[in-house]
Amino acid sequence: MRSRSLFLGIIMMVMNMSQAASLFAQVDETPLAQLYVEGALKAITAGRWQDAEALLKQGADFSNVSSDLSYLLALVRFQLEQPVGAVLEALRQAKMTDRWQRYTAEAASVLEAQALIQMRQFDQALQILQSLFPSADVRFLQLKIFTLQNNQGQFSRLFSQVVNTYPLDPRFAALYFGYMKDKVPGSQDPQLVSLLLQRLPALQKTDPKLPLLAVPFIQNLSDRRRIIEAYLAQGNDLLPILSEALNLGVIDETTALNTLADQQRISVELLRKVWTQLRTDASRRLFSEKFATYSGRITEDSDKDGISEVIVEYQHGRIQMYRFDANQDRIDEIRVFFEQGLPQHAFIAPYEDSLDVQVYWEQYPLVDHCTAGAVTYIPAPASFSYAPFKLKPIVGTYPEITLLFPEREQLLPRLTERSLVSFAAKIIRPGTLAKDSLETIELKNGLPLRSTETVKGRLISVLEFTLGQPDLQRIDMDLDGRFETIRRYRLGTVRLDPVEALAYQQRYDSIESDWDGDGVFEYKETLR
Repeated sequence: MRSRSLFLGIIMMVMNMSQAASLFAQVDETPLAQLYVEGALKAITAGRWQDAEALLKQGADFSNVSSDLSYLLALVRFQLEQPVGAVLEALRQAKMTDRWQRYTAEAASVLEAQALIQMRQFDQALQILQSLFPSADVRFLQLKIFTLQNNQGQFSRLFSQVVNTYPLDPRFAALYFGYMKDKVPGSQDPQLVSLLLQRLPALQKTDPKLPLLAVPFIQNLSDRRRIIEAYLAQGNDLLPILSEALNLGVIDETTALNTLADQQRISVELLRKVWTQLRTDASRRLFSEKFATYSGRITEDSDKDGISEVIVEYQHGRIQMYRFDANQDRIDEIRVFFEQGLPQHAFIAPYEDSLDVQVYWEQYPLVDHCTAGAVTYIPAPASFSYAPFKLKPIVGTYPEITLLFPEREQLLPRLTERSLVSFAAKIIRPGTLAKDSLETIELKNGLPLRSTETVKGRLISVLEFTLGQPDLQRIDMDLDGRFETIRRYRLGTVRLDPVEALAYQQRYDSIESDWDGDGVFEYKETLR
């Protein structure tokens, strides 16, 4: 009876533990997730975006119960200019969880559209926006897409519809002024301009910089100068209106050049515009002198979407680094490092069938060698050039202007494995016969001739190729200086293709070994 009672007691204890576990599993973890959300919001309010990200990462275990948490993480990543892929990943998690409290799935879709717009994936962004309720944010993003597509017709039609729907939202006026300043006005534009100028006193209460965008649309020069002078009198930054201020005579050329040279970040578009505004040789000489020793960043926004695709870093007038982000996903497609103002090596991001490659120049654009992962490709001297850009004077001509700026080559070939093999005279890669071994392959016209494998400089294998195909391999695995093993390859089993020819391992036809060196093979094997 005692043993039976003990058994029943154990059973009851197990049952109680099971019930407790089940009860614990049913606990709603949403309040815990929201604690992380509220904490992150407090950090954001205080301007501590990185602290907010750290807190949201700590709460990542609750992303399956709170869409708010993942959405806010996406928002923080977007604000911190992290890779757009990470932003979209967090948004996908938020939508998949689909448990909202503070925010909504519509808000996540709007942010997703913003991210896609940044990467210039306009069709996808438009598709998302068209599925949403036409809020102010949705309409603004649709209009922004039309400006980036330079679709003036679509822009004008939609703007005419929304201009009176959101009369107190300064974003629409700012977008209109920024886009239409260089455009030929349509039939409705004079009325639209007049309407926006009438609203300017009310709108500038929300956006004090809006009158600056409106300056090109104001006919009276005195009114233009008055707006700029009033803006500067408030202690605001000169840079956003420098060119206009110079053009109107609010500042002189020396002030403009001193202001530019003191900036840590300048757009190349502004530099070139100011250069065309300089009227005297003395000013042009001053420009040259100021920027001959410039330290900072010069950017380029070729599509004029407000996001720089090119960032060039300078130190004492010499380029230190060149970065290019073609699709604006915040991951550089190419990053080039300079020494003494000359390109030394570059990181090239993979795309489609291309590789993640590092290029090292002997003397730009002549390549010394390239690496892809653990493989090194070495061309014959002065035989292979890779020039992602040309260095040209940023304005004017050389040698009057010594500050150089990279001009990107539009038709640059991708560095695939096949292209790397085709120019290589030698390939060095990890060996397969022993730990920490290195294989060196000699090539001619892209076809392998001979392969050697070494361990700490000691030869363990020699492979001869015939017409680019592996033929006979001699192996010395005991490092006694004698090749005790022979591998024979069947000619014709590998197509005459450089890349495929280099994948010869384990494709041999037969193997035989003479371990004691008496001329008799103790081991033979033929593979079928």
